[in-house]
Amino acid sequence: MLVLPVAAAAAIVAGVVVMVASTPQSASFGWFAYAPLSSTVFSPAGAVVIGWGTIAGAAVVVLGIAGLAFWAGWMLARSRAASGR
Repeated sequence: MLVLPVAAAAAIVAGVVVMVASTPQSASFGWFAYAPLSSTVFSPAGAVVIGWGTIAGAAVVVLGIAGLAFWAGWMLARSRAASGR
């Protein structure tokens, strides 16, 4: 009976670990504002592109939270059905 909440909690922990462990990728593209004939390329300092590891980790966290919400609703409905409400 506790398989779903344990698996969901493990998914949340795994997703957070993946998000923390994935290294951010620096932006490797150039950008010009209005002076296309200028020889300098503006590259904003500190621009970080979200990597696939972070996206996958966030998706696993969302699935884990959805699993916990499903389990909590199921247990609530089951307890109300058992009490006759």
